[in-house]
Amino acid sequence: MKKTPYELFKGRRPVLSHLKLFGCKCFILNNGKESLGKFDAKADEGVFLGYATQSHAYRVYNKRLMTVEESMHVVFDETNPKVQDQVSKNADEEDLMQEFIFVAKKPTAAGNQSAEKEKQSTEIAADSNLPKDWIQPRGLSKDNIIGDIKQGVSTRRRIVFCEHVTFVSQIEPKNVNDALNDSNWIVAMQDELNQFTRNDVWFLVPKTDDMNIIGTEWVFRNKMDEDGNIIRNKDRLVVKGYNQEEGIDFDETYAPVARLEVVRLLLAYACMCNFKLHQMDMKSAFLNGFLNEEVYVSQPPGFEDHLYPNHVFKLKKALYGLKQAPRQWYERLSNFLLSKGYARGAVAKTLFIRKHDNDVILVQVFVDDIIFGSNNNTLCEEFVAAMQGEFEMSMMGELTYFLGLQVKQLKHGTF
Repeated sequence: MKKTPYELFKGRRPVLSHLKLFGCKCFILNNGKESLGKFDAKADEGVFLGYATQSHAYRVYNKRLMTVEESMHVVFDETNPKVQDQVSKNADEEDLMQEFIFVAKKPTAAGNQSAEKEKQSTEIAADSNLPKDWIQPRGLSKDNIIGDIKQGVSTRRRIVFCEHVTFVSQIEPKNVNDALNDSNWIVAMQDELNQFTRNDVWFLVPKTDDMNIIGTEWVFRNKMDEDGNIIRNKDRLVVKGYNQEEGIDFDETYAPVARLEVVRLLLAYACMCNFKLHQMDMKSAFLNGFLNEEVYVSQPPGFEDHLYPNHVFKLKKALYGLKQAPRQWYERLSNFLLSKGYARGAVAKTLFIRKHDNDVILVQVFVDDIIFGSNNNTLCEEFVAAMQGEFEMSMMGELTYFLGLQVKQLKHGTF
């Protein structure tokens, strides 16, 4: 009759509208759990995990809080293409694996060939090192097998997951004491201090009574990719700039910032001229700006010099948190680009242009993120070589994500 027991007993089909796609994207209402600002998001993005056992709520994973919670105020996005692609991909992999493993079980017209294959499979399965139910696939002999056949296979998804979780911490420390108990965060903090050494940022001096000592603190953040996977433990040693005194620790603080309209115009121009934009990231950008004032900061919490615990650092270059840090970094970068023959934009001061015969290269700067493109690849290569020779840069390849914009550059247009 092709009817379920429920339908036979009740006389109607069961209502399944409350069932949702496992692993789909969802949005959890933040109803009073935290104090929200005027412009803060009213909902958090999450992943659907299942249903609560003691109530009619849903069990979801909150990506921002990194916790599993139960809530009835959830909106689901079951049209997420990533989930559907993953489901179809897993189904295709299972079908392929079934076809690969059980191909020897299919009957063939050639009786002699089938008998020979069954004989080879029986001989191999009789080996004590192989499982009893193992069947030899076509064209594969025991001599061609690398490794132990009883050992499991690591799928690509498991390998990618291990890349994200093996060498990074999944928890953001609340204070420096929590971070010092985690080896992953200790490595990240030491790497930050190594940046100071490479850039010759500061040096120790004896503390005197007439110095205005500015405190320092650690800021911890987990850096995620577009899929929400934690890819890096990123921490910054920042200066408590609110303790600075104008005229003593700083003077001018203004620094130009790229407008989103300029970035959109640059994308349109690159599409019209049929060349691609690329992106590079500046490591610890503010550490490259030279200071004009005498600024003294306390030693990093948890990393005090045991020989000189009462000394303080005198800064040669800017640190994150200083009021003049963005301005000093912009001056250092703009002076370098102007010395290389670039011209500053008349309206957009963060756009730099260099022309060579009929070719042109455009460089857009947004603090430590730089996008650039040219109709001549040679100009792009010269720009990359010059920047990497002067600063510690990392190439990020073709532009895909910038200032909240996801960019896809194709032959027939830019999306």
